[in-house]
Amino acid sequence: MKSRILFIVLLAALVFYGCSGDDQDDVEKSVPVIVYEVTSKPISKYIRATGSVEGDEDVILYSKVAERVERINVVPGQKVAKNQILVQQKNDMLKQGLEIANASLKTAKGQAELTAIDFERMNKLYAEKAISPQQYDQAKIAKETAEHAYQQAKSMYEQAYEQYENSFIKAPFDGVVAAVYVKKDQMINMGQPVVQILSPSKMKAKVYLTGNDIQNVKIDQNVIIKFPVIPGEEFTGRVNKINTAIDQLTKTLEVEIEVISKDNRIKSGIFGEFFIEIENKPNSLIVPETSLIPQTEIKIDRETGLQNTFKKYYTYILENHKAKIVEVKTGIANNGQIEITDGLSKGDSVIVVGQNIVKDGQTVNVIE
Repeated sequence: MKSRILFIVLLAALVFYGCSGDDQDDVEKSVPVIVYEVTSKPISKYIRATGSVEGDEDVILYSKVAERVERINVVPGQKVAKNQILVQQKNDMLKQGLEIANASLKTAKGQAELTAIDFERMNKLYAEKAISPQQYDQAKIAKETAEHAYQQAKSMYEQAYEQYENSFIKAPFDGVVAAVYVKKDQMINMGQPVVQILSPSKMKAKVYLTGNDIQNVKIDQNVIIKFPVIPGEEFTGRVNKINTAIDQLTKTLEVEIEVISKDNRIKSGIFGEFFIEIENKPNSLIVPETSLIPQTEIKIDRETGLQNTFKKYYTYILENHKAKIVEVKTGIANNGQIEITDGLSKGDSVIVVGQNIVKDGQTVNVIE
């Protein structure tokens, strides 16, 4: 509000200045201006990228059997533990098949143990030449047949057990339920999405960089994160992983960013802007970008006759109540501010409003 009032006052002063009568031309006119004192501040250079946030572990669990949903034990947002049953499908027939397979397994196991004992006894008798080779071979074949039947029964039991267990959708890790895609009594097919679960303890995002940006990114670089759905706030992150190979199709490099800030509003799938800090200068002379006056100069190469374009920057400073134009060299620019590497000193007063109407050496009136 204060800055708006000052702007109105300045505008009124400028109108008065432009409309003053010719009878005052012999009196030196002063231009009202606003100045900014050059200070030493940190400034950083960033690479901007976009992407969506996801949990470090973020999976969708799919149905493995075609059956009706019998029970849903969780709701979105609920914390769950590893191996906790999230959804159960109807499994009466599968349970019966498991019981039958278990009974067959026990029978086959008993038969295998019995024939093994019988074979050991026949083996001793054969060593003592108390039985014929035919009797020994029969005992050996019976033992091998029983062992094979036991292994087959064991395999069938394991399959029945797996099918029965597939009727229970379980959490693969400690996490939070992000979404439930089915309803109670709904008939679902194999491969249909049932539950999404994620680990919110660590959130990450994958962004893709091109060109020269690739060479400037390193592990552990700081990242400022902004989410359009959370306006006016910034979050922190860091570069966590960098792919070792460039995608030959897109010519981009995948970079993984870890979200350090912990905030319940940061959900999996939220879109964000990621500003990777590639350069930081802790003590630089900083001025508003709007205070600079750019000028383009053209020089002709005498040998080639080609034109070369150069851009120079100037600004007005306050010196003995007068505007003085100075050429400056610039560095990093960020968020409306720019680094001055040459041409200004700490404490100089730079004209930031009114610089476009003053002239070099003209008297000015500082209104702020």
